[in-house]
Amino acid sequence: MRPEIAQIEQSITRRMEARSLAPAVIEEFLRRVRLVNAGASGKTAWSEIGDLGQSDYADMEQLAPPAADALKQAAGQLAVVKLNGGLGTSMGLTQAKSLIAVRDNDSFLQIIVRQIKALRERYGGDVPLLFMNSINTQADTLAVPGVIDMNREAGLPADFLQNMVPRIDQESLMPMGNGSEDSHWCPPGHGDVYLALQTTGLLDRLLEKGYRTLFLSNGDNLGATADARLLDYFTREKLEFMSEVTPKTLADLKGGVLFRRTGGGAIELLETAQVPDEHIKDFQDVERFAYFNINNLWANLEALRDRLKAGSLDLSLIVNPKVVEDQPVLQLETAMGAAVGRFERTRVMIVPRRRFAPAKTCADLLVRRSDACELTDDLALELSPKRTLGEPVVKLSDHYKKIRGFEELIPELPSLLDCKELSVEGPVRFDQPVSIKGAVRIRTNSTDPVNISKLGQTELVDGEFTL
Repeated sequence: MRPEIAQIEQSITRRMEARSLAPAVIEEFLRRVRLVNAGASGKTAWSEIGDLGQSDYADMEQLAPPAADALKQAAGQLAVVKLNGGLGTSMGLTQAKSLIAVRDNDSFLQIIVRQIKALRERYGGDVPLLFMNSINTQADTLAVPGVIDMNREAGLPADFLQNMVPRIDQESLMPMGNGSEDSHWCPPGHGDVYLALQTTGLLDRLLEKGYRTLFLSNGDNLGATADARLLDYFTREKLEFMSEVTPKTLADLKGGVLFRRTGGGAIELLETAQVPDEHIKDFQDVERFAYFNINNLWANLEALRDRLKAGSLDLSLIVNPKVVEDQPVLQLETAMGAAVGRFERTRVMIVPRRRFAPAKTCADLLVRRSDACELTDDLALELSPKRTLGEPVVKLSDHYKKIRGFEELIPELPSLLDCKELSVEGPVRFDQPVSIKGAVRIRTNSTDPVNISKLGQTELVDGEFTL
C-alpha cells in the first residue's frame, strides 16, 4: 500500500537535504513526484497533439548575412553551454563519452574547445564555454588539456554540475535504498540545466559580466556551433527562446517533435517516451511531423532569470521506468527543449541537416569518422558537400555495439562518401580500405571475425555480399 503523499515528500526531502541539494531542486523534484502520485504517467494524450502554425517557424536558409558591427556586439554577449554528463554506457564506456576520438584522433571535447577558440578569434571577446557535467564526467572533462583554463580570462569556471535526484520505488514512490549508494540516485534529465545554472549562481554571474544570450547543445553534436546568422536573428528579433529543428527522415523516427495542444496553448516538446504506445507509428509519421527537435537551443539570459524567479518552469514530465538491483524504480526526468513553451517570445528555427551530427551509437560514430563528414572552417562537423545522398543510414550488428568491439572490427575506415545505406551483419573485420557505394549489405554467419579483404574487392556497389 502506498504511503500518504506527506510521508513520501518528507522522506524525499530528508534524502535530498542530506546531499545538500538546493531547495529549488528539491521542490522541483517533489512537483514531479506529486504528479506521479496523482496518476500522471508522463504520456501525452494523442487527442491533444495539434500542429504548429506557419508563424511559429523561421528558416535559417532564408536569413540574410548579419551586419559586422551588430554581430560583433552580439558575439560579445554570447555564452555557450554543452551537455556533457553522459558516460556512454550503451557504447561500453566507463568515462565521459565526449572523450571518444572522432576526427584525426581528436575527441568531441577537443573539437568543441577548438570551435570556441575559433569563435573568439573571429569575433573577439571571451565567449565562455561551460560544460554541464555529472559527478561521473567532471574529472574526465577537467583533465583534458586546456579545458580548465578556457574561461579563466572571463573569470568563470569551466563547468558546473548537473543535480542528482533519488530513484523512487515504482509502487510506494519512496526513495530507493538509504541514499548511501550511487545506484540510489540518478540525473533528473537535461531539463535540469536551467535550475543548475540558477542554483550554482552561474546565471547571475553571467549576467553580471554582461552576457545576454545562451546557446545550449549536446556535447556529442559537433554540428552545433554558434552560427552567426542564428545569433544575429535571435538578438535582432529580441527573442527569449528559440529551438532548432531539422527535416525528419527514417533515420530520425525517435526524434522529439514540437507541437501545440489542440485548442491553443504554448509550443510544447513531445519526446518518444511521452507518446502512448498505441500512437508510436503516428509519432513517427514523417509527413505530419516533418521536423524534429535537435536540442540546439537559444535562450535570453535575462528572460531565463526572470522566469525562474517567478517559479518553476514546470517542464513536462518524463517517466522512465527502470529495474535497478532487482528493484522496479522510476526516474522522473525533464528535457531542456521543453522550455520553449515557457517563454513569451519564441521561435522554431528550421535548420539544415548539417547542424545535427550526433554520435549516439557506434554506427553514428562510423559515419562521423568517415569521409561522409568533414570539419568546416569554423570546425563544425558536417556532411561532406561532395555527398548528394543525404545522411548515410548505417546499421551494425551487436558485434559493433561496444566501442571495444567496434575498434577491433574496424581498424580501417570504409569510404562512405557515396553510401546510401550500409548494413553489416556478423563480425566482419574491415582490415583494408573499402568503398561503399549505394545500398550495401555485408553479412557473415561466422562467429569469429572474418576479414573483408576475403571478398577480393575494394569497391562494393548496390548489393549483398557474403563472407
